[in-house]
Amino acid sequence: MRVSLKFKILILIGLSTLFLGCQKRAKAVVIKSPKLKTPISCMALNEVGVEKSFLNKLKEIYDFNQSCNSKLYISYKRDIVCNSSYNAVIKNTQGFPKSYLKFELKRGLDTLYSYYIDLYENVDIDDIENEFKIVKQDLLKLKQEKDNR
Repeated sequence: MRVSLKFKILILIGLSTLFLGCQKRAKAVVIKSPKLKTPISCMALNEVGVEKSFLNKLKEIYDFNQSCNSKLYISYKRDIVCNSSYNAVIKNTQGFPKSYLKFELKRGLDTLYSYYIDLYENVDIDDIENEFKIVKQDLLKLKQEKDNR
């Protein structure tokens, strides 16, 4: 019994989808403006609409300066439900995100940096901590490299 090349490719794609669909962590989308000069010297924190426990955790990790021109905005949503049949395949094979988390660094109306990630569980304080550490490292990277010299 000979198996055709098309069938082998179909099996390979199917298995790849199965294994990729089992991932519990989506890949973050990071956008950096050419106006962003790293390392940044400071960040202010926009506290509007953010849970107090999340704000406290962020303040433990970083010393925000409210007089700084660059302001960090945090947005998130929990219990995302999509009833569209258009997404039926994604929901059945890969799972559909249950929440998202987004950090944006702005100076005035200009967005200098954006970090967005879909989460397959509701966003919690551990997600805030883990993802902010990545953002912090990304924005302070050059400063840390210079300090190591």
